Formats: sequence, structure tokens, C-alpha cells
Amino acid sequence: MPTTRMRTQVTHTAEIEEALRIARLRWPGESPSVLLTHLVLEGARTIEALEPATVAARRRSIDALVGEFAGISPKGYLEELRAEWPE
Repeated sequence: MPTTRMRTQVTHTAEIEEALRIARLRWPGESPSVLLTHLVLEGARTIEALEPATVAARRRSIDALVGEFAGISPKGYLEELRAEWPE
């Protein structure tokens, strides 16, 4: 079918064939190109849905590190350090 859009070719490696086999279980009777389209769209939706969880996990890790290093410097340390800097 003619189009002005970019096209992408995919070589049917063993991994791609396995992905197509799995996709046929969900979308039987579809052509390989349609199955690949389904897989790409499902993958994008899955990644997008995981993003908030990934950000939340990173924040929890940062908070844990902040808590681990809390109180490592004596009180007033930053003020003393800044007082040594010329204006």
C-alpha cells in the first residue's frame, strides 16, 4: 500500500519468531506485520504504564539514601562552610 510514512523492516530472528508465536495466541489469524504492530503498541502501553512506578521506586531509593546520610555533618556545618567563601 503506498504511503509517505517511513517503513521499518524486521528480520525474523528466533526471538521475533517466538514473539510472533505468542502474539498469535492473542490475535489468531493476523498477518506477521499486523502482529508486530500489535506487539509494538502493547509494548509501548506497558512501558508507559510502568513509568509512574519506576519514578516512585527511584524516589524511594533516593529517600532511603537521604535518610541514611542524615545527620552525617554537624549542625551548622553549611553555615560555617559558606562563611569561609568570599562574596
